[in-house]
Amino acid sequence: MILVVYFDAFHKDLEKRLTEHNIPFETVKYADLEKYKPTKPITKLIITGSKQRILRKNDFPLLDAYMKQDIHIIGICFGFQLLAYKTGGKVVEGPLFRGTMSSRPTDKTARSNTSLREPLYFNHHDRVIELPDTWTVVQRIDGFINIAATDKLIGFQFHPEKYDATFRHYLLPFLKMSL
Repeated sequence: MILVVYFDAFHKDLEKRLTEHNIPFETVKYADLEKYKPTKPITKLIITGSKQRILRKNDFPLLDAYMKQDIHIIGICFGFQLLAYKTGGKVVEGPLFRGTMSSRPTDKTARSNTSLREPLYFNHHDRVIELPDTWTVVQRIDGFINIAATDKLIGFQFHPEKYDATFRHYLLPFLKMSL
């Protein structure tokens, strides 16, 4: 089962997409995580975006316990910044960026195919600029890391849950594995 941990209001789009695609999940606010009792074994954890800033508050011991478990963890926006910070990455403060940006493929063949450009929704101040070697950087945009993964962690700086197309492209295949 997938557990969605949220801090404030950045979980509604994700809940909507999971429901639309018949993905079983439970949602819990971080403040209630200590009292939470899962109804089924947790196989994946999603840490959502938040209004919080990782450079101002980064002590979330209840999530540290999950990071030690043998489960896959997806970090979205703030969730990715938290995973990066906790694994030794570098997160820097930046100006607020809220809106849509198209991904820009760097491969020559991909650049010529405009259908590969898709709108990615962002709503963030801080950004990940460096990760340890255990991470594989999948995509960079404007000097920050937009997508990266390890063998059990995957991070998205943008919000793949905002649009159904980006949810299906980026999250759904990963979520359907081992359900």
